[in-house]
Amino acid sequence: MNKGFAQHPHEIFSEWYRDTTPGQALKRLEFHYLSSGLKLTFNQITLQVGCPGDSSPLNGFPRGMSCLMTSGPKEPQRPPARLIAAPDDIPFDSQSVDLVYLVHVLEFSPEPCRILKECERILKPQGELHVLALNPWNPKNLPRCVPLLLKHAETSLITPSRLMAWLKNLNLDTCLVAGFSLTPECCLPNRGSLLNRSRVRLATAYAVRAIKRRQRLIPLGSPWSSIPELIGGCGSIETAFHRL
Repeated sequence: MNKGFAQHPHEIFSEWYRDTTPGQALKRLEFHYLSSGLKLTFNQITLQVGCPGDSSPLNGFPRGMSCLMTSGPKEPQRPPARLIAAPDDIPFDSQSVDLVYLVHVLEFSPEPCRILKECERILKPQGELHVLALNPWNPKNLPRCVPLLLKHAETSLITPSRLMAWLKNLNLDTCLVAGFSLTPECCLPNRGSLLNRSRVRLATAYAVRAIKRRQRLIPLGSPWSSIPELIGGCGSIETAFHRL
């Protein structure tokens, strides 16, 4: 049976990610990136949306796409708890999560912006969102490693620039952090020379970080009539203007 067209494209990707040599290489690189940047603190809530190759599917969603994992709510050594929910309807209160990881979910969703908006909703101020995604600008590895995905109409790969534009529309500070190369197998930080940064944008997959900044609202007040003694001994601005 040709499983490539009998399965959802995310399930095709999950099998490639879990069972093939290049898929396992990408998984190692991404695991290292996530684990090196994860600094659990007391009472911190960390949420992973998307767990390729793992967990039973929610009705209407492919395996691995609807898996939510949360760790560190009160006990730093507590193992992750597994939940099953739609990625665009996450069962958390607004501003309740410190760190969200989106692991290869957006490429396989018909409405990726709804998922991003939901992640922004649950993030606390100063919370971080890390997005891992396949890169459509990669000229070599994707056609060779995941050929079935590229033939499937339900797969919509997203460029780093497009993703960052969506995140900025949600008032998140964004940056392209790294690319993941399979030939050779390495993580490419997005810094240094123009050549190094170009390699990041052509890697097999990439990582984007977004931070939900606190917004300070300035209350509206009545228009200035006069401002007394801005500079000592000079009187108010209004009086100074009358003297000119």
